[in-house]
Amino acid sequence: MATIASENLLKTILELSENGETVIAARLAEFLRISSAAVSVALKRLHKKGNIRISSKHVIQLTPAGLRTASDLVRRHRLVERLLTDVLQMSWEKVHEEAEKLEHAISPALEERLLALFSEKGTCPHGNPFTPTLPFQRNPRCFQLTEAPENKPLRVARIAELHEKEKDFLHSLAVVHLMPGSRLVLLRRTFDGILELRVGDRKAAFSSESGSRIWVERA
Repeated sequence: MATIASENLLKTILELSENGETVIAARLAEFLRISSAAVSVALKRLHKKGNIRISSKHVIQLTPAGLRTASDLVRRHRLVERLLTDVLQMSWEKVHEEAEKLEHAISPALEERLLALFSEKGTCPHGNPFTPTLPFQRNPRCFQLTEAPENKPLRVARIAELHEKEKDFLHSLAVVHLMPGSRLVLLRRTFDGILELRVGDRKAAFSSESGSRIWVERA
C-alpha cells in the first residue's frame, strides 16, 4: 500500500508534468522544499515498486501504475476543492490546504458520488480538470499570461495546480477578483517584466513569474 509521502511525491511528478515541465530530482526537491537526499531515497523506492522510470538523462516519468495512483489522488483533491467551494461556500483561494488534508481519506465510493454530483468533465475551482491528461499537450487556445497579446480581451482559464499552495499568490489574485472565468486585458509589459492588467474596472500589476502561473484564453 502506498504511503501518504509516496503518494504526494507521485502527485507532484504528475502536476509538474501536467504543466509541461521536465521533471528531475532537483526540481522535486526545490518544489517540495525537502533535501535532495530525501528525494533520491524516495525515488529509489518508487522506482523499485514500478511507479516511475528514470531516463539516462535523469528525467523522471510516471509508469502506468504510478500515473493511476497519482491521477486518483489529484482527482480526489480537486473534487474536494469543488465540494468546499460549491457546497460549503469556502473562498476558492482557501480550499487547497483543506483539500490536501482530506484527499487521502476519500473512498472510491465517495469519489464516485462526487463525480456524479460535479460531472466527470468538470474542473476544480482553479480551473484544472478533475482528471489530468498526460503527456502534456499544449492547447493552442490557452496560453500563459506572459505570452498574451496586449490590449486584447482575455479570460482566465486556469491557475496552475503547482502554485495553489502559495497563499500570498492566491490572495493577490482574490484581491482583484482574478480567477477562472474572469475577464481581463493585458495593458502592457514594462521593461522590467511587470504585467499591467485591467480586471473589470480595476487595475493590477503582477510579476512575470506570477503571470506564468495564470493560463488565459482569448475572450
